[in-house]
Amino acid sequence: MTVADITTQLSLERRKIFITKHTPEKPNYDPVRTMRWAAVGLTLHGPYFFLSFRKLDCLLGGATSATNAAKKTVIAQLLVFPLVALFAYMGVMEGKNDMDKIRTNVKHRVPEAFMGGCVYWPIANFINFSFVSTGARIPYLAAVGGLWNAYLSYVNAKK
Repeated sequence: MTVADITTQLSLERRKIFITKHTPEKPNYDPVRTMRWAAVGLTLHGPYFFLSFRKLDCLLGGATSATNAAKKTVIAQLLVFPLVALFAYMGVMEGKNDMDKIRTNVKHRVPEAFMGGCVYWPIANFINFSFVSTGARIPYLAAVGGLWNAYLSYVNAKK
């Protein structure tokens, strides 16, 4: 999540990494924001997904048949992705101490992220469960997850 946020800030948002005159049109890179994403990755995202996908493999097996891949994809899309928890957690870490501000944060960000996830993750997971060996799933998910996390960082940063 750290690399994804750095990538988002520098490439999508065109922030400058070197200290320059800060203007609303050209904000500087925000290392505190990156640290928040790192904390989320270490304390919520990483452990949660590790356990969730391990549980899916235990329940449905590691086989990569089309039927099994479809089952895992549907379950992952409907039950595994904790967007509400992610944006609520980010709201708390951003200093939104009021529950109404956290609810607003979730309300404005989750629908867009969910719709993006409905397009992105079924394809990524179907490829994962159909073609990626069990031993290669961690690197594959790290790669596609990095792209997804860059998108989440972008969504969360939008005003």
